[in-house]
Amino acid sequence: MREDLLQEFPSLERYIYLNTASIGLVPRRTIEAIRDFSERVMSEGSAYLDEDMEEGIFEELRRASSRLMKCDEDDVAIFSSVTEAINSLAWALRGGGKIISTSLEFPSLIYPWIRIGKEKNWSLELLKSDLLVDEDELLKRIVEGVRAVCLSHVEFLTGQRLNLREIAERAHEVGSLLIVDGIQAAGCIPIDVKALDVDFYVFGGYKWLLGPMGAAAAYIREELSDELEPGIVGWRSVEDMWSLDASSVRYARGARKFEYSTSSYDSKVGLAKSIEYLLEIGIESIYEHDMRVSERFMDRIGEIEGIKIVTPQKGPIVTIEADRPYDLLRMIERGDRKLIASVRRGLIRFSIHLYNDYEDVEEASDRLARAVKSTS
Repeated sequence: MREDLLQEFPSLERYIYLNTASIGLVPRRTIEAIRDFSERVMSEGSAYLDEDMEEGIFEELRRASSRLMKCDEDDVAIFSSVTEAINSLAWALRGGGKIISTSLEFPSLIYPWIRIGKEKNWSLELLKSDLLVDEDELLKRIVEGVRAVCLSHVEFLTGQRLNLREIAERAHEVGSLLIVDGIQAAGCIPIDVKALDVDFYVFGGYKWLLGPMGAAAAYIREELSDELEPGIVGWRSVEDMWSLDASSVRYARGARKFEYSTSSYDSKVGLAKSIEYLLEIGIESIYEHDMRVSERFMDRIGEIEGIKIVTPQKGPIVTIEADRPYDLLRMIERGDRKLIASVRRGLIRFSIHLYNDYEDVEEASDRLARAVKSTS
């Protein structure tokens, strides 16, 4: 393990951490930034967090997010979670029609459309899928009358990466929007929202971006942002937030109008610091590293009898199907360093990031081979 990684992630001495798709490890520099900010706010109040500082508190995260997604700063809105962002957008959308998604999506991407559909003239259609999204069938479902297509860039269960550019092209042909949850992509896969031609792309910070919970950011296409009124509004939504004028609403420019309230400012400070850390290393470099280590892992576990790799392509998420998944997970945890992974919907999911190396995945595959043999 490289010394610079141990300085930022000292818990790696105790864990083989293959669970970033659940919660990422936070670098020490981010923890210190959050601690310093929180201590000063709590001990000094507005003597430290004065009006000017509070008004600009999201700007570091906005700048870092715009660099991460390769978009203009004015097209970035800061939120507290992906769920919050999706709800705000869903309430803002006008008109009726059909919402298209898949049965494999994480519930937080689907529930808002079910709830809000009760108030609006919408219907929800989920493409039924067992383990993988059939993209050809998905494209066939995107027809006239579809208001929006709502999908993950990378599926949380299997790590399947969808061809967003192709889906966006089809959606726009029929006048539909493409809304993307990028929480399993941002931080490990290079993102260019303009090249992908998506309308809305949102990510949370606590997985591959190695940030705290309570912070998220979204790209909102300029034309869409100009067209919509935010679904949730508050004192931060307006052009002059410190006017405190309750008699009228004059929205802030661009995507900023989707920001509405006091929130966990320390989380936003922390996520900005984590994104800056990843950008220093380089997302392309991280992606290449993750792919190399993932390929080694997939090659080794692919030789284990009784294991089926479900993930359809190389990538940071590697999901397998095996008998007695919970028993296997408990068995492979044991060792000099505890191995951390997850079971999701009866499948074992491993996730590999910049702080993992060949030694980690070779040890994990050896433990998995022994565990499978002992249970067969």
